[in-house]
Amino acid sequence: MVHVEVDTRAIRGNLERLRAWLPQRVALMLVVKEDGYGHGLIPVAKAAEGLVDWLGVAWLGEGLALRKAGFELPVFLMIPPVGSELLLAVKHGFHLPVGDLTMLGEIEQAARRAKRRALVHIEVDTGMGRFGLLPEEAEKVVARLDTNRVQVVGVYSHLSSANGRTPEDLHFTRAQVWWFRKFLEDWEHRGMEVPWRHLANSAAVMAFDEATAPPLNMVRIGTAAYGYPEGGVAAPLELTPAARAWTHVAAVRHLPRSWPVGYSRQYVTPEPKRVAILAAGYGDGLRPELRRVFIHDQEAQLLGKLGMDTVAADVTQVERVRRGDTALLFGPGISYPDWICPVLVPVLRSSHRRWLS
Repeated sequence: MVHVEVDTRAIRGNLERLRAWLPQRVALMLVVKEDGYGHGLIPVAKAAEGLVDWLGVAWLGEGLALRKAGFELPVFLMIPPVGSELLLAVKHGFHLPVGDLTMLGEIEQAARRAKRRALVHIEVDTGMGRFGLLPEEAEKVVARLDTNRVQVVGVYSHLSSANGRTPEDLHFTRAQVWWFRKFLEDWEHRGMEVPWRHLANSAAVMAFDEATAPPLNMVRIGTAAYGYPEGGVAAPLELTPAARAWTHVAAVRHLPRSWPVGYSRQYVTPEPKRVAILAAGYGDGLRPELRRVFIHDQEAQLLGKLGMDTVAADVTQVERVRRGDTALLFGPGISYPDWICPVLVPVLRSSHRRWLS
């Protein structure tokens, strides 16, 4: 079983530093999708009060939960809703992405049924290849919009490689930024003014100043708010991880040389090993990418295949390990690779959580 503490004060501190780092004219959308990256949708939104201008969610249910809890900031649905959820999204005044060419007619129909204008953000695909419209498609869509039914509130794009370190990643990200800025300038020259223009995610805010320069005036901050910097350069400001997760040592084994550990015999001891069996596995949200824990402040490598509720750790070099000891999975003071935040989300969401505020 995994236990989690979330320090909402750390989230607020991260947001204060991010807010001070950003140009004053740039609005901040805090992405609280997937239960606030596992940190808790409502506690995170409360921690952000007064510091952010928008909230970004994945699903309609998350937006409705925010409204039920009394949050009145604009809410952007990042996944295009379908069917009855699209109608409800329009009725509740949520901001919608245009995910493909066919969605426009559905939005207009939903707006007619809801008896209110739909609020949309046109996504221009500059190289992500998921949702959105190609630049030439976006112009055609805007030209044939029924402005009595649909109001274009924003235009945005999505960076695919802003957290990359290779020269190819850097070149591609700069090309995406340049292309989108050129697209916005072309629109402006044609007299097409859109209030909100956003591109930068957490990684781009840290590493690419041009991703927040005019005419861009909003950013979408996710991982950085929770204390997990991404990007090809060192974070230019201090961020504090907000979550601490741990489990317990359920057993300590002394295994001989050439002894298999875990299912499928994916690991066989090359020499005698002292192994701690931890009471956590993929049923608790752990993923195979997580390959180390800390016991008595010393690193212990995970061994073998991850089980549903157990995983083994090599504690041969860690002194005095006993049943009941704490094995820290992640927390403040531990350095992480870039992929750690996606790994955190299922762990945090499926665990026993408590919030510090």
